[in-house]
Amino acid sequence: MIKIGFCEGKGRGVFACRKFKRGDIIELAPVLLIPSSDLPNIKNTVLKDYYFIWCHDENNRRIGAIVLGYGSLYNHSYTPNAKFIKKYKDLIVEFKALKDIEEGEEITINYNGDPEDDSPMLFEVL
Repeated sequence: MIKIGFCEGKGRGVFACRKFKRGDIIELAPVLLIPSSDLPNIKNTVLKDYYFIWCHDENNRRIGAIVLGYGSLYNHSYTPNAKFIKKYKDLIVEFKALKDIEEGEEITINYNGDPEDDSPMLFEVL
């Protein structure tokens, strides 16, 4: 069980309503794909802060995705307690605990994909 809560300085975030053990699946979130031709339009809307790059098409153009459920609301951290795994065939994103997460704790992911990737973000990381 998870819920949305407020994070000082970051806005909304995802929080644990129960303890998760390392390796537990936190959420399986379906995705809505955004064709490469629509991405320029998304970048001019509030959705610009909530979409993922899902993959590249046969012409190496980016395909985006809005992750439903709580999927687009997890906050970024360079020391995340969860990771996300794109399940391309199933059109879902699996969120999985990297370590034990206590009830009430914010669940964070590294937006770079690899939990240890400290590449810069296009925003200030809090």
